[in-house]
Amino acid sequence: MAKDVQKHVGANIRRLRIDAGFTQEVFAEKAGLNRAHMGEIERGESNITLQTLKLIADTLRVKIADLVQGV
Repeated sequence: MAKDVQKHVGANIRRLRIDAGFTQEVFAEKAGLNRAHMGEIERGESNITLQTLKLIADTLRVKIADLVQGV
């Protein structure tokens, strides 16, 4: 079940990133994250911290609720 949540949140992040017009590499750099780690997050392979979730939300200029919508 935890993996399902990670995958869902990762898919939301990916969709919002693409909608915002960022490549994964540019977004990771802008957010101060490693590009490989960003890929793991979007694939639901990384159990990210709340701090990282907030960083991603702030970089995308969305609410954390938008990242976890539908979970």
